[in-house]
Amino acid sequence: MPLTSEVAQPIVPGAAPLTRREIMDLLPEVPGWDFKNGRLNRQFTFESVSEAIAFINEIIALGSESAEHYPDICLSNYRHVEVSWYTHASGGLTRTDLILAARLNNLIQKNGIMKASQTA
Repeated sequence: MPLTSEVAQPIVPGAAPLTRREIMDLLPEVPGWDFKNGRLNRQFTFESVSEAIAFINEIIALGSESAEHYPDICLSNYRHVEVSWYTHASGGLTRTDLILAARLNNLIQKNGIMKASQTA
């Protein structure tokens, strides 16, 4: 079953994070994201601060409707948005992180958000 079809489960404090092997097996399902420093990361560059803020609001809405789980989000230089998934309560990545990254990819494609360029 693709990650986008799975239900994002609420985070249970102390639940074990995914193993590195599990993460590497699932990573192809979230194109554009990379795994480094124990986090799932992706950076986006927008044409304006208003587009960047609208994108951040989409991410917050996604987290609100899906298990009340949110990534770390950094806005820099008024138009660069870095998104980093990590489950603090588990001390690593969980399946929910990857599900939400996959859903964010779908949202980007569906809503044409990627007028912005993706930067690695």
